[in-house]
Amino acid sequence: MGRESVFEATGIEAICARLIDGASFDEIAREHGVTHSALSQWLGSEPNRSARALAARAQAAELWDRKGEEVIRQAADPFEMSRAKELAHHYRWRAAKVAAKTYVDHAKVEVTGAGGGPVGIVQYSAEQLAALGEDELQAMLAAVTKLGLPAPE
Repeated sequence: MGRESVFEATGIEAICARLIDGASFDEIAREHGVTHSALSQWLGSEPNRSARALAARAQAAELWDRKGEEVIRQAADPFEMSRAKELAHHYRWRAAKVAAKTYVDHAKVEVTGAGGGPVGIVQYSAEQLAALGEDELQAMLAAVTKLGLPAPE
């Protein structure tokens, strides 16, 4: 019996159910007597199977995120809270590994100017600033504050 037939006998539904329950690829592969790589190849060999496994992993990530919140809520004293924070950190790390697109610990931000072009920089002279209306000045101050820059004096 080949490796593919082992997974075919189990079926994608059962494999996805194990993923949703939080089982790792290694655990599922071990249960079937094959390697992690064999399971990955089988899941990736058919687009529908791959998509279903990806969706199952996204659901598993939600499970790990909920577990992180749960252990913190259940902490009864400072010692348990310290332990709970470590567990929550691990569970959220696991969620990020299982569904990286959903649970990321960084963000990529791209800034562009009008129409996707370069960002324009405008310098105002004291006279030009003095000529601006109150609404324009307030909008500029709000933008500076939102960026976390020090407000002009």
